[in-house]
Amino acid sequence: MDHFLDPFRDNADLRYAAKHRMESNIKVTGIWQCDQYRNGVLISGGYPEPPNTFTYEGLDYLLDIVFYTTSKAGSRIWYVGLFENNVTPATSNTAATCLGAAGTYGAIQAASFDEDTFPAYTSAAAVDGVITNSANKAEYTVEAASTTIYGAFLNTSSDPTETSCYLMSGKKFTSSRAVVADDELAITYQITISNS
Repeated sequence: MDHFLDPFRDNADLRYAAKHRMESNIKVTGIWQCDQYRNGVLISGGYPEPPNTFTYEGLDYLLDIVFYTTSKAGSRIWYVGLFENNVTPATSNTAATCLGAAGTYGAIQAASFDEDTFPAYTSAAAVDGVITNSANKAEYTVEAASTTIYGAFLNTSSDPTETSCYLMSGKKFTSSRAVVADDELAITYQITISNS
């Protein structure tokens, strides 16, 4: 049994890593909620989804802004998009291949919703490692006669046709939303950074 402890006794780096394991593991978690209203009545949603997928493209951009020399506009730069294809986002996804009218996500286009551009991710200031737009949800009013919404994503462009932007995260909802004209969608997105 004592042999199990030998590596810890003999290696200062290993002892340090074991001692500080909890404070050295940063975890980023994104939780979406998509509430669908018809004639003012909630007909689908009302619950948070399981955690989303963050893309390497988005996380690299975040790291470059915080720790490297990439500058960020003083204004909000993130936008909430919806997608109509039955796909599951992956860490390797990029805006160039997934977004726009021909992207693999099937990003909802201007003809399908009244607002014509993706709504801004309008969050409050972060508190205790959590940032959310729950007080100012991203809202869509459906214009198309009918369509199916499979999920949502966060990117750096309000233009539904844009592909030269950054894709931060995406989530396929546990249940798709079959929407018709005049349905309203309210999207909440919470991002948590924690030591875990």
